[in-house]
Amino acid sequence: GAIMSWEIHKLVYQAKSPIHIGYHKLGFIQRTRYYITGKAIWGAMTANITRAFYGEPGATAKNYEDVGEKLRNDIIPSYFYPAIEQPEKPLIPLTPRFTSEGLKYGNYSADEFERLFISSFGQTAIEAANLTAEDETLHETGYLAPVIEEGGEQKSVYFAGYIVMKAPTVDLNGEKRGWEEIKEAIKEIFVGGERRYGFGRLILDSSQSANDFFGYKIDTSTTSFTIPGENPIPGHLPVSVNLNLKGDIEPLVGREWEPGKNGKVGFGQKVSEAEICWVPGSALTKEETLKLVGYGRLSKCKLNS
Repeated sequence: GAIMSWEIHKLVYQAKSPIHIGYHKLGFIQRTRYYITGKAIWGAMTANITRAFYGEPGATAKNYEDVGEKLRNDIIPSYFYPAIEQPEKPLIPLTPRFTSEGLKYGNYSADEFERLFISSFGQTAIEAANLTAEDETLHETGYLAPVIEEGGEQKSVYFAGYIVMKAPTVDLNGEKRGWEEIKEAIKEIFVGGERRYGFGRLILDSSQSANDFFGYKIDTSTTSFTIPGENPIPGHLPVSVNLNLKGDIEPLVGREWEPGKNGKVGFGQKVSEAEICWVPGSALTKEETLKLVGYGRLSKCKLNS
């Protein structure tokens, strides 16, 4: 019979500060994505897990690399999508989806979503000599707000996603660590950019074992899941896999951990090839089985004959 080899955990984090996930510049506005990529979650988890199991500040660049590798292969985070608390209702992640009326986030149109969730923060670099703003340094950073106001009510913003882990333990620093220990290490994580301003702070609100992946049935022996036709993908999918989708594509650059100066770890020093991907929310034209791979990205499932 099939061996259960992966466990699926659904996690909900509460945003405790603005969240900025770098996207691209529009004029002088540094835009944010409207969700947290698996890559950003991967970076945050790698930092925490390395510190938890390899000691702080004793962890070496090699330790970070090893943990980063584990989080590409054995403890894979999905993308995390914003959600707001509903009285008496479960928290529904506002995953993007392309519809005949355009892009939607849950039931919000893109405009409504932006109006509710996105704000910006102005920054300037001051020229010390005469305390004037240097030319062209004035810029705005877009962010996902930690609290929104809707219908005259303040609502906390959460981010929901999954961690898919090789069951029941993963080897870290020579010891087998189970989910409870890993969960303990990621109770508070910092994601994305502008962390020097206190951005990016997430606190784990709940974790439960799941047998679905964003509502799609997932096979725990392969991390593959089936998406019915007309339904959206919950992460980036390379166009090279040759599937038909309706949506948008964008180049994604893979950035890796690299040992920086004085043995400190730098994020994104090494730039890998850009890969053209379908963006989350792009809809498959017919039913397909996809597989969750490193950084929460998706791939076509090669079915074993």
